[in-house]
Amino acid sequence: MNDALMYFLKVNVAIALFNLFFRLAFYNDTFWKTRRFYLVFSILLSVVYPFISFTGWLEKQETLQAMVSYVQLQDIVVSAKPTSMISVENVLLAAYALVSLFFLVKMIVQLASIVRWKLKGNPQLLQGTKIMAIDKAITPFSFFNTIFINPALHNEHETNQILTHELTHARQMHSMDVLLSEMLTVACWINPAAWLLKREIRQNLEFLADNKVLESGFDSKNYQYHLLQLSYQTPDLKLINKFNVSPLKKRITMMNQQKTNKAGLLKYSLIVPLALALILSSNAQTIVNSAKRMILVSNEPAVIDTKTNSLILGSATLQDAKPTEQQPGNQKIYNVVEKMPVYPGGDQSMLQYINSNLRYPVDAQEKGIQGKVIIRFVVNESGKVENAEVIRTLYPSLDAEGIRVVKSLPDFIPGEQNGKKVAVWYTMPITFKLDDGPANSKKIYSVVEKMPQFPGGEQSMLQYINSNLRYPVDAQEKGIQGKVIIRFAVNESGKVENIEVIRSLYPSLDAEGIRVIKSFPDFIPGEQNGEKVAVYYTLPITFRLDGSSTSVSSPDKNSIVVVAYGKQTSGLVPPKVKPFDQYNPPVIIVDGKIQPASFDINSINPTTIEKIDVLKPDTEAKKAELVAKYGENGANGVVSITRKKY
Repeated sequence: MNDALMYFLKVNVAIALFNLFFRLAFYNDTFWKTRRFYLVFSILLSVVYPFISFTGWLEKQETLQAMVSYVQLQDIVVSAKPTSMISVENVLLAAYALVSLFFLVKMIVQLASIVRWKLKGNPQLLQGTKIMAIDKAITPFSFFNTIFINPALHNEHETNQILTHELTHARQMHSMDVLLSEMLTVACWINPAAWLLKREIRQNLEFLADNKVLESGFDSKNYQYHLLQLSYQTPDLKLINKFNVSPLKKRITMMNQQKTNKAGLLKYSLIVPLALALILSSNAQTIVNSAKRMILVSNEPAVIDTKTNSLILGSATLQDAKPTEQQPGNQKIYNVVEKMPVYPGGDQSMLQYINSNLRYPVDAQEKGIQGKVIIRFVVNESGKVENAEVIRTLYPSLDAEGIRVVKSLPDFIPGEQNGKKVAVWYTMPITFKLDDGPANSKKIYSVVEKMPQFPGGEQSMLQYINSNLRYPVDAQEKGIQGKVIIRFAVNESGKVENIEVIRSLYPSLDAEGIRVIKSFPDFIPGEQNGEKVAVYYTLPITFRLDGSSTSVSSPDKNSIVVVAYGKQTSGLVPPKVKPFDQYNPPVIIVDGKIQPASFDINSINPTTIEKIDVLKPDTEAKKAELVAKYGENGANGVVSITRKKY
C-alpha cells in the first residue's frame, strides 16, 4: 500500500479511537484543563505516532531465526503501455484534495474577515483592558490576544462578565486549539471523529472561560441569563472564541454540574496504554521484519526445473540469517531497516525476472548435479546490487549462474533507516533440480520434415511482431541497443513453451522479447514421420535507436531475424519490421564476398550470424555511390552478413 495512504489511515484510526475513548471515559467530568490537554494531545499524537519507530532498539537485540513462506510462482505477462494519469485512484485523490482545498479556502476567508474587523475597529482601553471597539451590533468575541466588543451595547456589569470570559480565552491561547481543530477537519474531513473532536475542543474552551467567570465572583444565574439575552448576528466566523457560543444548554448544564471528585483524574492515566498500543500497532511490520532478519528467504528456496526452465518453491530453511560480516570496509550494512529495499514491481516481479533469466548449465545437467546454492548480496544506498557472493556452494557452473543472474538484477528502490538511504543485505537460496519424470524425456527437434507454421505464414508473424513489439522507454533513455536472441519450442499442440534468452542484452529488452513471444497465438505444429512433434525456434531481435538502418527479415525453416528500431523519446515507440522487396533485391555480401543474384538468403542459418550491416541508399549521392561500387542492384541497398568464426 502507498506509504502516504497508510499514514493517512493510521492518523484517522487514531483520531477515531481517541474520540471514542473521550466519549466513554471523560465526557461528563469537570476537569476542563485536563480535558484540554487530552484533546490537544490526541490530535498531536495521532499525527506523530506513525513516525515513531522501534527499529534502532530492535537492531541491538539478538538475531532471531526465521522461516518465511512464498506462494508458488505464477507467470505474469506485463505489457509496456503508457501510464495514464486518469485512473480511479487519481480521480478519488483529486476529489478528496478538492474538498480539503474548499475547507482550507473557507478557513483563510474567515481569517481575512477577522483582519477586516480589526482594521475597522477602534483600539480602546475598557476597564483597564485593551479592546478593539466595533461600531456594530456584534456578539463579543476574541482571537488570540485581541477582544472585539461594542461597548455601547453593554452595561458595566455585563462588560465585566464579558471581559473576564474573553480574557480567559486570550491569556490561555485558546485560539491555538481552535486553529488546530480546524486544520484537523481540513485534512481529515472524511472522518466523522475529526468533526466530533473539533466540537469537543470548542465546547471545552467555553467551559474553561465560563468557569473563570464564576470563580471571579459573578452570580451564576445572572451570567447565564446574560448569555441567553445575547442574540446579535455576526459573520459566521468559526475561528473566533465568541462570548455566546451554541449550544448554550450544554454550557449551562456544565456550570450547574457538581464538580467531579479529584480521584477521577486517575482515569486520564489510561491515555498512556492507549498511546503505547497505537505506537506498537504502527511498528507491527518493523517488529515482524526484525524477527525475519532478512527477506526473500523461503521455506523452500527458488528451484529451477530443467523440464520447464521455471522457478518452483517448496520447503527448506536457513538456520542463521545473520550475515557473517556486518561492515565490509567502513560501510554499515543492515539486516532489517524501517523501509526495506524494493525490487521494481515488487518481489513477484523479481521472481519473474529470475524465472526469465536463470538457466540450468548444460554441463551440470549432463553430470546430473542438482542441489542448493545460497547467494548473499547487498542492495546499496543507490539501489544497486553489489558484494554478491556464494555462501553455500554446489558446483562451479551452478554457482556462477546464480551470481550472474543476481548481478544482472536492475536497480532496487533503496532501503531507508531514520529517513536516510542505507545498504541492506539480501539472501537468496536457489535450488537446481533435475526432473526425472517421463516428461523430461520428450524430444524437441531442431529441424523436422514439416516445420511449424505461424497462422498465415512467416509474413504474418512479422506483422504480428511489428504490431506488438515495443522499445522499452528505460532502454531508449539509456541508449541501449543491440541483439537479443530468444529460443522457444512449438509443442505438439502448436503452443509456445520453454522460452529462454540465449543471448541477453538488457533486462527490459530481454523481457520485451519474451513478452511478445509468450503472446504468440498457437502455431500449426511441426511433423516428423507423420507425427506431430515439438520443434525449437530461434528468434534474434535487434533493437536499434538511430532509425536510419533498413530493417531485415531473413526467414528460414526454423528461425527469423527481426530488426526493430525507434527513436529516443519519452513514450513507447513501435518497431518497424519490413521484409526484403523481392522485385528489387539488395546486394547480398556474405563474409566479404558479393553473392550472385540467385543467392538464397534462406540458406544461412541465423544462429551462425555474428552481425548484419545495412547500407541504405537514403540520398541520391549515397545511391550513386552504392551503384558505382556494387552495380545496378546497389540502388536497392546493401546487406553485409558476417558469420561467426568457429
